[in-house]
Amino acid sequence: MLDLEAIELIKQLKARYFRFMDMGKIEGLMDTFTEDAEVDFKSPTYEINHKGYADIREFYESTFSKRKFGMHTGHHPEITVEGDTATGLWYLHDIFVSLDDCVEVEGSALYEDRYKKINGEWKIVYTGYERLFEKVSMIPESTHVTGCPIK
Repeated sequence: MLDLEAIELIKQLKARYFRFMDMGKIEGLMDTFTEDAEVDFKSPTYEINHKGYADIREFYESTFSKRKFGMHTGHHPEITVEGDTATGLWYLHDIFVSLDDCVEVEGSALYEDRYKKINGEWKIVYTGYERLFEKVSMIPESTHVTGCPIK
């Protein structure tokens, strides 16, 4: 039988992950992970792997700022729960802007996650993706960014 409550709680966890990341709320973002978590992101232009709370925190702090920010949305989750562990597959659409490099990256990927229930709360043990599509564009000088999600 499906554990619909666990599935919904995991969906909310992933929603918080995306929201905290895009708003640069590092404390909230780190609360979505276990202390021994791993992140692993692969694309044609980069390969990122970080393990452990401190290493992951440093990565997100250096990646998201008022000059580097993005929009990440996860769709069509496929979540399988087995007791206090679970796996998830999410379709990602994202846009990342670096005003420092005058670059915008847009793409899609498949996130593969592993979760664990600790003290009654679901946490991310592993999150990673491999790009399906990636478009890198230079931001023209005439472009004016009028808002930034990171305060």
